[in-house]
Amino acid sequence: MPQALFYLFGCFLLTIPAFLGLALIARIGRSTRVRRAGELVLVTGIAALVPVVAYRALEVPALWLVVALLVVVLVVSVAMHVRSYS
Repeated sequence: MPQALFYLFGCFLLTIPAFLGLALIARIGRSTRVRRAGELVLVTGIAALVPVVAYRALEVPALWLVVALLVVVLVVSVAMHVRSYS
């Protein structure tokens, strides 16, 4: 696996506790800015995971379904985030 994919996977792993912390703070404090920051962290984590899973799908074709689902989740998340600014 190329070294860039290790960094992307590490970025994905770091976004999990960051998102959970921001979501907890947003829930307690009812802050819109923190909620949006949590959404951005979540979208960043998904975007970092897509190439990692796509690389693995070259070896295991059954993972292409997971890649497709991740892309759908990414597109829907971005659309919902952009719509929240309206």
